Amino acid sequence: MSVSFNIASELLSAANDEQLSEDELIGLVLGFTIVFSALQARLASELSKRKFKVAADAKASARSQIRKLRDRLLDSDKASAGTDPAMRLALLEQLNEQFEEPFVNEAARDALDKLSDRRSMLDFLYLLVSICQRITVAISVQLLAASVKAQQPSRLVRTVSLIGLATFFVFVESLTNRTVV
Repeated sequence: MSVSFNIASELLSAANDEQLSEDELIGLVLGFTIVFSALQARLASELSKRKFKVAADAKASARSQIRKLRDRLLDSDKASAGTDPAMRLALLEQLNEQFEEPFVNEAARDALDKLSDRRSMLDFLYLLVSICQRITVAISVQLLAASVKAQQPSRLVRTVSLIGLATFFVFVESLTNRTVV
């Protein structure tokens, strides 16, 4: 918080030097905060979609492998003689029901584990935007708090305003951690 306080103080000084009003500065910083929040939500959505696609591809690949093995087993059953094909088919279906879903789910879990070990440019960009968003939120809070302190003569009004400000930004922060899919 002390770093964001110092950044906010420097921004206020720079705004005064450039003859930019405090309200305009707050609007600019809040605008950047909103842009970074929207970008963060979009990147989180893309990361979520990527995880879903990787898991779906792994499941499809595992099902394809099972289908190939089943077809190969059925082809070898046709070639062998002396065994009841209906009994072999029933046994094959029973084994398929018991082992296909755990195998497919394990393939998806393995693919997601591999994905979590590899970082992409999208992961880096998400981290960078997340950091920028948090910084701009902290600076916005400091700028608004400085504005409240400078404009409100009553201590009670300042205290209530600052509590409302803190509550609002806690609410905003909780909304930025949600993923839109």
